[in-house]
Amino acid sequence: MFCDLHMHSTASDGTDAPQTLGALAKAAGLAAIALTDHDTTAGLLAAAQGCEDVGIDFVPGIEVSADPAPIKPPADDPAAMSTCTLHILGLFVKHDDVALSAVSQRMELARNDRNPEIIRKLNELGVRMDYEEVLELATAQGTAIIGRPHIAQVMMNKGYVKSIQDAFQRYIGSRGGAYVRRDRLHPREAIEAIHHAGGLAILAHPVQLKCIDEDEMTYAFRKLADLGLDGIETRHSDHTPALVQRYELLAKRLNLATTGGSDYHGTRKKIAIGSQQVPLSVYQTLRELCTTS
Repeated sequence: MFCDLHMHSTASDGTDAPQTLGALAKAAGLAAIALTDHDTTAGLLAAAQGCEDVGIDFVPGIEVSADPAPIKPPADDPAAMSTCTLHILGLFVKHDDVALSAVSQRMELARNDRNPEIIRKLNELGVRMDYEEVLELATAQGTAIIGRPHIAQVMMNKGYVKSIQDAFQRYIGSRGGAYVRRDRLHPREAIEAIHHAGGLAILAHPVQLKCIDEDEMTYAFRKLADLGLDGIETRHSDHTPALVQRYELLAKRLNLATTGGSDYHGTRKKIAIGSQQVPLSVYQTLRELCTTS
């Protein structure tokens, strides 16, 4: 039996409603899933009910964006930091925890400030669209959190780009002309909020930290462990088998738990539910760790 402990819904930037994920997971042969929407717990109750209806174990989660700078060694090229991504999964969190809610509200305000600025920059680059079009798209999709994927979707619908990925690479990704960096949490704040909510703090898709070598990767992982990190997402759709092995070994050295998931976003990405074939024992071990910690 398998589990998938990294999934998204329309509560953030996925295309499937939270309540439908259980049935989709059941059809894929999974026994447990986690919903880990970006900076929000809005979909957790609906997803939990959907899983209960079909007999799937459910892990309430979140994916919190944080600033990678505090856990990366000084770089010769400061611009390289802009391409790094640090996301921290919270697994087994309480959906209504006050500290986690405060983090969610802070990140939503930062995102709402950034989005119109991205549109302004796109207009300067000759991309004719306005924020109202993005809001209309998100409303039609039932999305609570509006972010860059929705801007990219409007760009694609209007023929400016060929795909969501194309929009990020050419315009709104970290190297694009319309990129705007938003407020980021110190990773300590993210980890502490997850712990306050009773959850485990897990480094998501560590390959996106873009560590240049083994020493830099070890440095980053140790820094996060010192801040209270509980585990590493070793299995992920962006990880090669060689990377999985490296992350598993380093997690063992640092006495960190391991987890895995597809990072499913529905039709927004070409990633299937359960594609990482994470053994159900991973979920069971994490559940036990959360209970005893």
